[in-house]
Formats: sequence, structure tokens, C-alpha cells
Amino acid sequence: MKKLLSIAFLATLFIAGCKKPDFNNDVTGEGLGEFQLRTPANATNLVLNAATPNTLVDITWTAAKPGLNTAPSYSWVAAPRGGDLNNPLVSVPANNSGKDTKLTLTFKQIDDVLKSKGIADGAKADLIWSVLADNGTTKVLATESFNISITRMRDGASPFDIYAPVSSTATVELDPGSTTNNVNFRWQRSTPGSTANPVRYRVFFYPEGSNTPIFSVASNNAGVDTFAVISHKQMSDSLRAKGYTNESEVVKMEWRAQAVSGTWAQWSNYTNKLYILRDVKIYLVGGATPADWTPANAIQMIKDTRFSGTYWIYVTLKTGGFKFLNQREWPGGPLNATDYGQRTGGAAAGTLGTNAQGNTDISVSTPGVYRITVDINNMKWYLQNVANGGVGMLGMVGGFQGWNPSANARMSYLDVNKFINIVNMSTGDGFKFHDGAEWNNSAPDKPRWYGLDGTQLKEDGGSLNDIKWTGANGRVRVIFDGTDVKNFQYQINSGSEMRVVGDGMAGVNAWDPGSSPQMTYAGNGVWTITLNLVGGKDIKFLAGNAWGAFDYEDAGGGKIKWDGGPNFKTPATSGSYTITLNEFAGTVTIN
Repeated sequence: MKKLLSIAFLATLFIAGCKKPDFNNDVTGEGLGEFQLRTPANATNLVLNAATPNTLVDITWTAAKPGLNTAPSYSWVAAPRGGDLNNPLVSVPANNSGKDTKLTLTFKQIDDVLKSKGIADGAKADLIWSVLADNGTTKVLATESFNISITRMRDGASPFDIYAPVSSTATVELDPGSTTNNVNFRWQRSTPGSTANPVRYRVFFYPEGSNTPIFSVASNNAGVDTFAVISHKQMSDSLRAKGYTNESEVVKMEWRAQAVSGTWAQWSNYTNKLYILRDVKIYLVGGATPADWTPANAIQMIKDTRFSGTYWIYVTLKTGGFKFLNQREWPGGPLNATDYGQRTGGAAAGTLGTNAQGNTDISVSTPGVYRITVDINNMKWYLQNVANGGVGMLGMVGGFQGWNPSANARMSYLDVNKFINIVNMSTGDGFKFHDGAEWNNSAPDKPRWYGLDGTQLKEDGGSLNDIKWTGANGRVRVIFDGTDVKNFQYQINSGSEMRVVGDGMAGVNAWDPGSSPQMTYAGNGVWTITLNLVGGKDIKFLAGNAWGAFDYEDAGGGKIKWDGGPNFKTPATSGSYTITLNEFAGTVTIN
């Protein structure tokens, strides 16, 4: 936050008629030394604010060295510009009966005297001023005189502070198409100098470090309110209209408010930094996708942190087509959406086109797990899987397999942007998630890999840390979860055992992990066991011999989940059953 100063120094005058002083600069026993003016600076332009009549203003100067016995007294003298300070229009004693090297007056005192001299409301008086030192024997003027212009009161507005958004270089993310998400600007109320001219406000936005505004917006209620609610769309559209067309770049701005009363414009005391990132969202929709052709169900893609305007997603596709949307609606709706597909008119495959340019569905002929990438800035799209260039199915590359991407330990797809694997590791092994077959991530269609920035899993440009296994040698369960496209998660835990725990097993202590039966691992994420089950009871699966270990709950429909949920129910009829838990398929069967 930085303070704005519209006037470097404030000065006042108290104009009154006086007779011509009798100056005597000859040196005597009570002579006076030279002295200098300090403030207000030469050529100060002082505009009196009718809303702040009690504002105090200081005129200051250095002390004149006194003679043998008598200290001088001082008077401030002023005359019209081009006039003679030997015949001043004004002579006012300094503070403390003339003893101080300062004169303090108020805006109101200045204005009253200017008015008494016939200067109209809002008019400017151009003056020169100096200071006279007088010890009773010798009178000496300061070594220089200064110019000052003073504008009389007419309108005014009191100074005020701005409150929010607070000054910060942290980015504020906007949804460029949203008319329901807002940025809320708030400030202190400014009081007008005259009730006949109520204050109205505007918010001004500037490039960082500039005094030339990009655009301005009136506050709510036609400028009356001390707040402005600006929708994300309005903010984005205003920036775009002023040439900020690259929505993937951070716009570094400053903002301040202006209060206007009559002819008076009062700026807020401060400016605040505001860094805007228009968080363009791209969604996947189509008959080949889990969303089908329903825009409301369109799946948000992951924004690339390295390639501006690029988005991707890991998803299973079936035969059919798909497109991209920048809103969860078709074009022509209230959000003014755009759809993207394969550009028509003879464009090469992989060329992106908008609905306005002409496009058609992107076709999928072979079902499978794909990585789909769209580059809005360069109008390109890529449809890739392991069989098509070695990119697509996420995997693991690390110490347990020699850091060899061509031997990528491919993971099993569980859901959109979600994968699992069980591999053998040794204590201290590091790895990264990797979706290709080479260490080359130089373009949007090249492999991507993911490492740790502190404890946060992120796309790795080449400098992030490995994920480390710190447990015992043996099977290790690893999960990549990109469900939250802005906050990747991962899990790593022991895959050495899986137990059935609950009160639905005959001859087994209820809910006692340590004594519960262990399943047999058959490979490829499959665990099996045959048990005597008690009808209508509860069980769950625990990857350890104590509570706190990784576990699976019931996701319904024969599916499993690990992020909390109900227990599995045993069959209604008691008896011997074979339970199969397939972690890679995310299923459980009890037969």
C-alpha cells in the first residue's frame, strides 16, 4: 500500500492591511544574520478543501542569528505576484507572539481573508512571500522569496482510505465468463464540503507503476455507494477491450478510488496492488466421454502451469466424438460460451476451431484411456494414448525400475485423473509419476511428469523432488489423485497385506485388526479369501494390522473407495463365501 500526496507542502496566509515596514539592513550592535525559508516550497499550488476547513498548515524558516542582546521576532509577509515585499499586502506575526520560526494557520483562516480581499469562491490568488526578522533595531528579510498559488474554497471532499481488496501481489483468479462471481471493492466514506454537492465515487485501475488508468468503474447505486461490486466477466471484458487479450497471463495492476463533489476530485489516500489472473476453464464434453453431450456434466480439464493456454485430462473414452467448452453450456446461452472442435474448411487434423470459425466433433475410433490436450493459444488439440506415441496412461518412473521412462510402470486407471499401482520397492526408493516413455517435456504433446514442491504434488518442469518410500522393502501401494484439478494428491503406503475386518465373520473377533484374517495377493491388484460370513453384518478391508492403516469402504454398486464411506454388508444368508478385492479395477465381489 502506498500513500498518495496531491500537495507536497501545504501553506496558509492571513491577509490583512498593514503599513510599509521601515527596513534597515545596516549592521549595528544589535544586527541580525541571514536566514532562509523552508516550507512551503517555492511554486507550491495550494487548493483549499472545503470539506476540511480545520486542516493546519505550517510556514517555516530558519532562525536569524541574533545580535548582542535581543532575539528577533518574526512576521510572515506576502504580496501579489510581481508586487513588492517592502510594501506587503500581508504581515502576520509568527507563532508564540512572533518568537517561533513557524506560522500555523487553518484552511478556513486563509479562505476567510482571501474572501475579504474580494477573491471569488474557487478563484486562484498568485502571491509571493517571505519572512521579516525584527529585533527592534534591525529588520531583515529572508535571503529569498517564494511563489505560492492559493485557490479559494468552493467544493471539497474529505480524505478517505480504501479497504478491500487489500494490497497484495497474490493473484486473484477470475472466471472470465462468470456474471455471478464478483470482486468486491470497498472504501471509507468521504464527506462533501457542501451538502448541495453529494459525493459520488469511481474506482480507477492502472498498470502497476503507471499513472494512466486502464479503465474506471462507477461505484454501486450510480456512484453513491462506498463499494463497487464488479463481476468477473465485467472485469475480464474491460481488460480485453483495453488490449489485455492473453487471458492466461497475470495482469499486474493498482487500484484507487476517487470521490467527486461538485468540481472537487479527492483521491483515496492510498493505492492498492491487484494482480489479476483470468482463470479460463476448459471442459470436456461429448458422447465419447463420461459426461456425454450434457454441458452441465462437462469435465473440467487441468491447466498447464508451463504452457500458457494449455489444458489436459486423463480420461477413458469410448467410440464417438467430443468437443471442448469454456463454460458448462452450449454457445448462445447466458454465459456466452465458445465450443472448440476440429476446425473445418480443410484444416489439418489436430487444428482447433471455434464454433464461430466452423468446427466438427473430434472423433474417437478406439476405446481406451487417453490423455487429451488442448492448446487454446496455438489452436491445437492432441489425442494420445500409450499405443499412440507412448503418452497417455500415467505410470511411475524411479529407483525401483532404474529411472527408465521407456520401462514406465504403468498404473491402472480408476477414474478421471485417478490411477493406482502396487509395485515392489526398497526403503529409500524415489520416483515420479510419469505419463510418457522419455525425459522430454518440451512441448504440450510431450510427456508430463510430477514431483514434490515441498509436500505439494505438482507438474514437474525438471526441478521438483522425488516422492520417497520410507517403509520396509516389499509391495507398495501408490495412488495419483487429480480429482481436484488445482490440487493434486497422492498416497503411498504398504501393500504387504490386506485384512478383512468387521463383525460379519464367524469365529473372528469383531473389529479387531490384529486378529482379523489376511487375504492372499494374486497379483495385478487382486486379493482373495474364503470365509464363513455371518449374514447381514459389516466388513471392510484394511491394509494393515492396526487402525490407521489404509482401508477401503463401500462406494456402492460393487465399487470401492478409500476416502470415507459406509462398511460393506455381508450377504443376507450366512455361509462360506469367496471375497475378491480388485484394487486396480476398484471393485469387490462376494460369491
